[in-house]
Amino acid sequence: MTINNNIDKLLARYFGGNTSEPDLQLLENWLSESSDNQYYFDQMTKLYEKTQLQTSEIPTPNTSEAKKAFSAYILKNETSKPVIELKPKSFFTSWILRAASIIVFVLVSATAYFVFNSNKEIVYATATDTKQVQLPDETVIKLSENSKISYNSNFSEKDKTVKLSGEATFKVGHKGSGKLKVIADETFIEDIGTVFTVKSLIQTDEVNVLVRQGQVHFYTLKDSGLVLNASETGVYNKKTKTFKILAQQSTSGIAGSKYFDFENISLSDAVVIIGNAYNVDINLSDKTIGKKRITVNFDGEDVNVMLQIITETLNLEVDKNSNTYQLNNRNQ
Repeated sequence: MTINNNIDKLLARYFGGNTSEPDLQLLENWLSESSDNQYYFDQMTKLYEKTQLQTSEIPTPNTSEAKKAFSAYILKNETSKPVIELKPKSFFTSWILRAASIIVFVLVSATAYFVFNSNKEIVYATATDTKQVQLPDETVIKLSENSKISYNSNFSEKDKTVKLSGEATFKVGHKGSGKLKVIADETFIEDIGTVFTVKSLIQTDEVNVLVRQGQVHFYTLKDSGLVLNASETGVYNKKTKTFKILAQQSTSGIAGSKYFDFENISLSDAVVIIGNAYNVDINLSDKTIGKKRITVNFDGEDVNVMLQIITETLNLEVDKNSNTYQLNNRNQ
Protein backbone atom coordinates (compact mmCIF):
# COMPACT_ATOMS: atom_id res chain seq x y z
CA MET A 1 0.00 0.00 0.00
CA THR A 2 1.34 3.48 -0.88
CA ILE A 3 0.24 6.78 0.63
CA ASN A 4 1.26 10.02 -1.05
CA ASN A 5 1.29 13.61 0.15
CA ASN A 6 -1.87 14.57 -1.74
CA ILE A 7 -3.91 11.86 -0.01
CA ASP A 8 -2.56 13.00 3.39
CA LYS A 9 -3.69 16.56 2.66
CA LEU A 10 -7.05 15.36 1.34
CA LEU A 11 -7.68 13.33 4.52
CA ALA A 12 -6.71 16.33 6.61
CA ARG A 13 -9.31 18.43 4.80
CA TYR A 14 -11.87 15.65 5.14
CA PHE A 15 -11.51 15.37 8.93
CA GLY A 16 -11.46 19.16 9.14
CA GLY A 17 -14.79 19.38 7.34
CA ASN A 18 -13.35 21.42 4.47
CA THR A 19 -13.73 19.06 1.53
CA SER A 20 -15.14 20.28 -1.79
CA GLU A 21 -17.15 18.18 -4.25
CA PRO A 22 -13.99 17.34 -6.29
CA ASP A 23 -12.27 16.36 -3.01
CA LEU A 24 -15.08 13.96 -2.14
CA GLN A 25 -14.94 12.38 -5.60
CA LEU A 26 -11.15 11.99 -5.34
CA LEU A 27 -11.48 10.37 -1.91
CA GLU A 28 -14.14 7.99 -3.17
CA ASN A 29 -11.95 6.97 -6.13
CA TRP A 30 -8.95 6.40 -3.86
CA LEU A 31 -10.97 4.21 -1.48
CA SER A 32 -12.20 2.05 -4.35
CA GLU A 33 -8.68 1.37 -5.62
CA SER A 34 -7.79 -1.26 -3.01
CA SER A 35 -8.81 -2.87 0.26
CA ASP A 36 -5.57 -1.52 1.80
CA ASN A 37 -6.72 2.04 1.16
CA GLN A 38 -10.07 1.28 2.78
CA TYR A 39 -8.33 -0.31 5.78
CA TYR A 40 -6.04 2.70 6.16
CA PHE A 41 -9.03 5.04 6.03
CA ASP A 42 -10.97 2.97 8.60
CA GLN A 43 -8.06 2.99 11.02
CA MET A 44 -7.64 6.73 10.57
CA THR A 45 -11.31 7.26 11.28
CA LYS A 46 -11.15 5.23 14.50
CA LEU A 47 -8.10 7.10 15.75
CA TYR A 48 -9.64 10.46 14.87
CA GLU A 49 -12.79 9.60 16.81
CA LYS A 50 -10.69 8.72 19.86
CA THR A 51 -8.83 12.01 19.68
CA GLN A 52 -11.98 14.16 19.50
CA LEU A 53 -12.70 16.23 22.62
CA GLN A 54 -16.06 16.75 24.26
CA THR A 55 -17.57 20.17 23.54
CA SER A 56 -17.04 21.35 27.10
CA GLU A 57 -13.35 20.39 26.97
CA ILE A 58 -12.38 22.13 23.74
CA PRO A 59 -9.79 24.82 24.50
CA THR A 60 -9.45 28.05 22.61
CA PRO A 61 -6.96 27.14 19.88
CA ASN A 62 -3.66 28.95 19.59
CA THR A 63 -4.04 29.55 15.88
CA SER A 64 -0.61 31.14 15.50
CA GLU A 65 1.26 28.15 16.90
CA ALA A 66 -1.06 25.72 15.16
CA LYS A 67 -0.45 27.33 11.78
CA LYS A 68 3.30 27.20 12.34
CA ALA A 69 3.12 23.51 13.22
CA PHE A 70 0.94 22.70 10.25
CA SER A 71 3.12 24.71 7.86
CA ALA A 72 6.18 22.83 9.12
CA TYR A 73 4.37 19.57 8.49
CA ILE A 74 3.45 20.56 4.92
CA LEU A 75 7.00 21.78 4.18
CA LYS A 76 8.48 18.58 5.51
CA ASN A 77 6.23 16.43 3.31
CA GLU A 78 6.80 18.56 0.20
CA THR A 79 10.58 18.16 0.46
CA SER A 80 10.40 14.42 1.09
CA LYS A 81 9.86 11.69 -1.45
CA PRO A 82 6.44 11.89 -3.09
CA VAL A 83 5.59 8.25 -2.37
CA ILE A 84 6.26 6.34 0.86
CA GLU A 85 6.11 2.56 0.95
CA LEU A 86 4.44 1.49 4.21
CA LYS A 87 5.22 -1.89 5.73
CA PRO A 88 2.69 -3.59 8.05
CA LYS A 89 4.98 -3.41 11.09
CA SER A 90 5.52 0.35 10.78
CA PHE A 91 1.90 1.20 9.95
CA PHE A 92 0.75 2.52 13.32
CA THR A 93 3.95 4.46 14.01
CA SER A 94 3.66 6.28 10.70
CA TRP A 95 -0.07 6.78 11.18
CA ILE A 96 0.27 8.44 14.58
CA LEU A 97 2.59 11.08 13.08
CA ARG A 98 0.03 11.85 10.39
CA ALA A 99 -2.83 11.90 12.93
CA ALA A 100 -1.00 14.56 14.94
CA SER A 101 -0.91 16.87 11.92
CA ILE A 102 -4.60 16.25 11.25
CA ILE A 103 -5.53 17.24 14.80
CA VAL A 104 -3.58 20.51 14.43
CA PHE A 105 -5.44 21.23 11.20
CA VAL A 106 -8.80 20.54 12.87
CA LEU A 107 -8.08 23.07 15.61
CA VAL A 108 -7.04 25.70 13.08
CA SER A 109 -10.15 25.20 10.98
CA ALA A 110 -12.44 25.14 14.04
CA THR A 111 -14.63 22.54 12.35
CA ALA A 112 -13.85 19.49 14.47
CA TYR A 113 -17.46 18.38 14.56
CA PHE A 114 -18.17 18.40 10.80
CA VAL A 115 -18.88 15.01 9.28
CA PHE A 116 -18.42 13.71 5.75
CA ASN A 117 -21.90 14.51 4.45
CA SER A 118 -22.85 17.48 6.61
CA ASN A 119 -24.58 20.38 4.87
CA LYS A 120 -24.76 18.45 1.62
CA GLU A 121 -27.54 19.51 -0.74
CA ILE A 122 -29.71 16.66 -2.01
CA VAL A 123 -31.34 17.38 -5.37
CA TYR A 124 -34.05 15.61 -7.38
CA ALA A 125 -34.98 16.85 -10.85
CA THR A 126 -37.19 15.73 -13.72
CA ALA A 127 -37.19 16.38 -17.46
CA THR A 128 -40.01 14.80 -19.45
CA ASP A 129 -41.31 12.45 -16.76
CA THR A 130 -42.56 12.64 -13.18
CA LYS A 131 -40.82 11.40 -10.07
CA GLN A 132 -41.90 10.44 -6.56
CA VAL A 133 -39.61 11.23 -3.64
CA GLN A 134 -39.97 10.43 0.07
CA LEU A 135 -38.34 12.72 2.62
CA PRO A 136 -36.90 11.57 5.98
CA ASP A 137 -40.09 12.70 7.78
CA GLU A 138 -42.13 10.41 5.45
CA THR A 139 -43.43 13.32 3.35
CA VAL A 140 -44.14 12.05 -0.17
CA ILE A 141 -43.48 14.47 -3.04
CA LYS A 142 -44.75 13.93 -6.57
CA LEU A 143 -42.50 16.00 -8.78
CA SER A 144 -44.02 17.12 -12.09
CA GLU A 145 -42.20 17.40 -15.42
CA ASN A 146 -39.34 19.92 -15.73
CA SER A 147 -39.24 20.49 -11.98
CA LYS A 148 -36.66 20.31 -9.21
CA ILE A 149 -36.56 20.07 -5.43
CA SER A 150 -33.60 20.28 -3.08
CA TYR A 151 -33.08 19.96 0.66
CA ASN A 152 -30.22 19.72 3.13
CA SER A 153 -28.87 16.34 4.22
CA ASN A 154 -29.39 17.58 7.81
CA PHE A 155 -33.17 17.60 7.18
CA SER A 156 -34.71 17.29 10.66
CA GLU A 157 -37.43 18.58 12.96
CA LYS A 158 -35.47 21.81 13.42
CA ASP A 159 -35.11 22.46 9.69
CA LYS A 160 -37.62 20.72 7.40
CA THR A 161 -37.11 23.04 4.43
CA VAL A 162 -37.51 22.09 0.77
CA LYS A 163 -36.75 24.37 -2.18
CA LEU A 164 -38.91 23.98 -5.29
CA SER A 165 -38.58 25.09 -8.88
CA GLY A 166 -41.45 23.97 -11.07
CA GLU A 167 -44.46 22.03 -9.79
CA ALA A 168 -44.90 19.39 -7.10
CA THR A 169 -47.58 17.91 -4.87
CA PHE A 170 -46.69 17.37 -1.21
CA LYS A 171 -48.36 14.74 0.99
CA VAL A 172 -46.95 15.70 4.35
CA GLY A 173 -45.58 12.97 6.62
CA HIS A 174 -46.19 12.84 10.34
CA LYS A 175 -42.81 11.62 11.55
CA GLY A 176 -41.49 14.12 14.07
CA SER A 177 -43.09 17.34 15.25
CA GLY A 178 -41.45 19.95 13.03
CA LYS A 179 -43.34 21.78 10.27
CA LEU A 180 -42.51 21.27 6.62
CA LYS A 181 -41.64 24.51 4.84
CA VAL A 182 -41.49 24.82 1.05
CA ILE A 183 -39.61 27.72 -0.56
CA ALA A 184 -40.87 28.60 -4.05
CA ASP A 185 -39.14 31.64 -5.54
CA GLU A 186 -39.57 34.39 -2.89
CA THR A 187 -42.57 32.73 -1.20
CA PHE A 188 -42.86 30.30 1.70
CA ILE A 189 -45.53 27.63 2.13
CA GLU A 190 -45.69 26.30 5.68
CA ASP A 191 -47.65 23.11 6.26
CA ILE A 192 -50.26 22.69 8.97
CA GLY A 193 -50.91 18.96 8.33
CA THR A 194 -51.91 18.75 4.71
CA VAL A 195 -51.76 17.72 1.06
CA PHE A 196 -51.02 20.59 -1.30
CA THR A 197 -49.64 21.43 -4.74
CA VAL A 198 -47.20 24.25 -5.45
CA LYS A 199 -46.56 25.62 -8.93
CA SER A 200 -43.67 28.03 -9.40
CA LEU A 201 -42.49 28.19 -13.01
CA ILE A 202 -39.55 30.36 -13.99
CA GLN A 203 -41.30 31.65 -17.11
CA THR A 204 -44.36 32.97 -15.22
CA ASP A 205 -44.93 35.84 -12.79
CA GLU A 206 -47.00 33.79 -10.35
CA VAL A 207 -46.66 31.19 -7.64
CA ASN A 208 -49.80 29.08 -7.15
CA VAL A 209 -50.66 26.98 -4.08
CA LEU A 210 -53.60 24.58 -4.26
CA VAL A 211 -54.63 22.95 -0.97
CA ARG A 212 -56.21 19.51 -1.28
CA GLN A 213 -56.37 18.61 2.42
CA GLY A 214 -55.63 20.43 5.66
CA GLN A 215 -54.26 23.96 5.76
CA VAL A 216 -51.16 25.94 4.77
CA HIS A 217 -49.68 29.36 5.48
CA PHE A 218 -48.60 31.02 2.21
CA TYR A 219 -46.41 34.12 2.73
CA THR A 220 -43.20 36.05 2.04
CA LEU A 221 -40.66 37.64 4.34
CA LYS A 222 -42.35 41.02 3.85
CA ASP A 223 -46.02 39.94 3.72
CA SER A 224 -47.93 37.71 6.14
CA GLY A 225 -49.84 36.39 3.13
CA LEU A 226 -52.73 33.95 3.32
CA VAL A 227 -53.92 30.96 5.30
CA LEU A 228 -55.42 28.53 2.78
CA ASN A 229 -57.81 25.73 3.69
CA ALA A 230 -58.81 22.55 1.87
CA SER A 231 -60.12 23.15 -1.69
CA GLU A 232 -58.77 26.71 -1.71
CA THR A 233 -56.16 28.08 -4.12
CA GLY A 234 -53.96 31.12 -3.59
CA VAL A 235 -51.68 32.97 -5.98
CA TYR A 236 -48.75 35.32 -5.44
CA ASN A 237 -47.81 37.82 -8.14
CA LYS A 238 -44.05 38.27 -8.24
CA LYS A 239 -44.30 41.62 -10.05
CA THR A 240 -46.88 43.33 -7.86
CA LYS A 241 -45.81 41.45 -4.69
CA THR A 242 -49.44 40.73 -3.83
CA PHE A 243 -51.46 37.68 -2.75
CA LYS A 244 -54.91 36.70 -4.02
CA ILE A 245 -57.31 33.81 -3.42
CA LEU A 246 -58.51 32.27 -6.69
CA ALA A 247 -60.88 29.73 -5.17
CA GLN A 248 -62.56 29.66 -1.74
CA GLN A 249 -65.85 29.00 0.01
CA SER A 250 -68.65 31.11 -1.46
CA THR A 251 -70.58 33.69 0.54
CA SER A 252 -73.71 33.10 -1.56
CA GLY A 253 -75.32 31.01 1.16
CA ILE A 254 -75.57 27.92 -1.04
CA ALA A 255 -74.17 24.95 0.88
CA GLY A 256 -70.94 23.63 -0.61
CA SER A 257 -70.71 26.32 -3.28
CA LYS A 258 -67.43 28.02 -4.15
CA TYR A 259 -66.19 31.40 -5.27
CA PHE A 260 -63.69 31.63 -8.14
CA ASP A 261 -61.83 34.71 -9.37
CA PHE A 262 -60.00 33.89 -12.61
CA GLU A 263 -58.08 36.66 -14.34
CA ASN A 264 -56.28 35.74 -17.58
CA ILE A 265 -55.69 32.25 -16.23
CA SER A 266 -54.77 29.27 -18.42
CA LEU A 267 -57.50 26.70 -18.90
CA SER A 268 -55.19 23.93 -17.70
CA ASP A 269 -54.81 25.75 -14.34
CA ALA A 270 -58.52 26.65 -14.14
CA VAL A 271 -59.75 23.07 -14.51
CA VAL A 272 -57.30 21.83 -11.87
CA ILE A 273 -58.56 24.47 -9.41
CA ILE A 274 -62.23 23.73 -10.16
CA GLY A 275 -61.65 19.99 -9.97
CA ASN A 276 -59.93 20.32 -6.61
CA ALA A 277 -62.68 22.54 -5.20
CA TYR A 278 -65.50 20.18 -6.23
CA ASN A 279 -63.56 16.90 -6.00
CA VAL A 280 -64.16 15.97 -9.65
CA ASP A 281 -61.85 15.03 -12.50
CA ILE A 282 -61.70 17.43 -15.44
CA ASN A 283 -59.54 16.34 -18.36
CA LEU A 284 -58.48 18.00 -21.58
CA SER A 285 -58.55 15.95 -24.78
CA ASP A 286 -55.71 18.00 -26.26
CA LYS A 287 -52.84 19.74 -24.46
CA THR A 288 -53.18 22.76 -26.75
CA ILE A 289 -56.62 23.38 -25.24
CA GLY A 290 -54.98 24.02 -21.90
CA LYS A 291 -53.09 27.01 -23.29
CA LYS A 292 -56.32 28.94 -23.86
CA ARG A 293 -56.82 31.70 -21.28
CA ILE A 294 -59.95 32.97 -19.60
CA THR A 295 -61.08 35.80 -17.32
CA VAL A 296 -64.28 35.06 -15.39
CA ASN A 297 -65.81 35.08 -11.88
CA PHE A 298 -68.06 32.38 -10.42
CA ASP A 299 -69.96 32.69 -7.16
CA GLY A 300 -72.12 29.75 -6.15
CA GLU A 301 -72.64 28.31 -9.64
CA ASP A 302 -72.91 24.55 -10.05
CA VAL A 303 -69.81 22.91 -11.56
CA ASN A 304 -71.85 21.88 -14.62
CA VAL A 305 -72.91 25.47 -15.23
CA MET A 306 -69.34 26.69 -14.78
CA LEU A 307 -67.96 24.26 -17.34
CA GLN A 308 -70.74 25.08 -19.77
CA ILE A 309 -69.90 28.80 -19.56
CA ILE A 310 -66.19 28.12 -20.02
CA THR A 311 -66.69 25.85 -23.04
CA GLU A 312 -69.07 28.30 -24.70
CA THR A 313 -66.60 31.13 -24.17
CA LEU A 314 -63.63 29.18 -25.57
CA ASN A 315 -65.54 27.39 -28.34
CA LEU A 316 -65.19 23.96 -26.74
CA GLU A 317 -67.45 21.05 -25.86
CA VAL A 318 -67.83 19.18 -22.59
CA ASP A 319 -68.55 15.48 -22.14
CA LYS A 320 -69.57 14.04 -18.77
CA ASN A 321 -69.20 10.46 -17.62
CA SER A 322 -70.15 9.84 -13.98
CA ASN A 323 -67.90 12.15 -11.93
CA THR A 324 -65.47 12.81 -14.78
CA TYR A 325 -65.55 15.63 -17.34
CA GLN A 326 -63.63 16.03 -20.57
CA LEU A 327 -63.23 19.21 -22.58
CA ASN A 328 -62.81 18.84 -26.34
CA ASN A 329 -62.40 21.09 -29.33
CA ARG A 330 -65.77 21.79 -30.86
CA ASN A 331 -66.41 20.07 -34.18
CA GLN A 332 -66.60 22.59 -36.96
